[in-house]
Amino acid sequence: MADNSRLQPNIRPLNARIAQQIAASDAKREATRKHYARAHRRRKKQIVFVGLAIASVFMLQLIFGQVRLHAANKTLTKSENQLAVVQKSNDSLKKEASQLQDENYLKQILRDRYGYSKKNETIYNLPN
Repeated sequence: MADNSRLQPNIRPLNARIAQQIAASDAKREATRKHYARAHRRRKKQIVFVGLAIASVFMLQLIFGQVRLHAANKTLTKSENQLAVVQKSNDSLKKEASQLQDENYLKQILRDRYGYSKKNETIYNLPN
């Protein structure tokens, strides 16, 4: 303290009772600072934990959403393929239905499939 008083002559030394009160308040202030620092660290850990929990929930929802999207796309592709097959079948059936309206086509079918013949006509079945 002598060095400080030499540099600043307007400062005088404290009496012992005030010095003890200042020392006690410094210790109390330090204890309070440590308490708040611990509380701050604890709150910081809690905030980080809650943030990680929320982030993990969002991440899981994102992953499950991607899985559901992939399954839906797979089902959609399968359905589109089935639709294409059914449309081809429908087109061929429509074509056949329109051809059945033609009398010459009906005669040809009756002759080929069912063995009908014209008058005085002989049908020969040859092996392939």
